[in-house]
Amino acid sequence: MNITIRIMEVPDIQASIELWKNMEGLAIRGSDNIRDLSDHVNMNSRHNFVAMSDAQLIGTVLGGFDGRRGYIYHLAVHEDFRKKNIGKELMDRCFQSFKEINVSKCHMMVLKDNTEAQAFYKKIGCEPRTEILVFSKTL
Repeated sequence: MNITIRIMEVPDIQASIELWKNMEGLAIRGSDNIRDLSDHVNMNSRHNFVAMSDAQLIGTVLGGFDGRRGYIYHLAVHEDFRKKNIGKELMDRCFQSFKEINVSKCHMMVLKDNTEAQAFYKKIGCEPRTEILVFSKTL
């Protein structure tokens, strides 16, 4: 089993969506479509990564930069490949890409009931924020 991690490209989006659909605790929303994700990948080309096992996409992390902070979305590793440090490596690559442009803080978006993701983020040194709420509006 040969696992590699590389920058995500637009042709990886469809396989990424298929991976996410099968991930417990990961919410797929209306903006998780080929067009919107292509825009995201193109605008944040150095902050999105995929993990591959030979030709199979087995992991993703989407990173976004708003000019001030880094944001992490859709960290996912196929259940057959978990506990092999793939998620940590995806995060390390994303964090490094942010450091290269002098980002000093990164936020991760996690659903309240996704305790597995919360435990993972704590394990890699991330701290939960309890003093803020995130509000959204569909435009």
